[in-house]
Amino acid sequence: MRIYLLDGDRESLARTARMLGGYPDVELIGSSYEPEAALSEALGLEPDALFIETRLGCISGLAASERLLRELPGLRVVYVTSSREYAVEAFEQRAFDYLLKPLTLERLERTILRLRRSCGSLIHTQQERLDKVE
Repeated sequence: MRIYLLDGDRESLARTARMLGGYPDVELIGSSYEPEAALSEALGLEPDALFIETRLGCISGLAASERLLRELPGLRVVYVTSSREYAVEAFEQRAFDYLLKPLTLERLERTILRLRRSCGSLIHTQQERLDKVE
């Protein structure tokens, strides 16, 4: 499972990256604390999931993820934030999950399990399509 991280707080970004590093099936394909650079990079890398903060400074995490979802409709967006304020709006925008800081291993584990199921079913569906073509 390929994950990209975007968080304006470098310490939080590093902590999330360390936590995700404990999962052998998670490939951290990129991370950034600069939203504009991250958007371009993430589009090129096409991650399975984006872990993103709601407050990024010059652009909100909700606006950033909305831009990415237009280009990558299968992207699973996981908000990692210290604010409950944007939860409803995030889920209206098809958030995969909404995690509150400080992030705990127990809560992250639940999200990773859901991502595994979601990514696994996507892979299975793609394989079924290939089988039908042959």
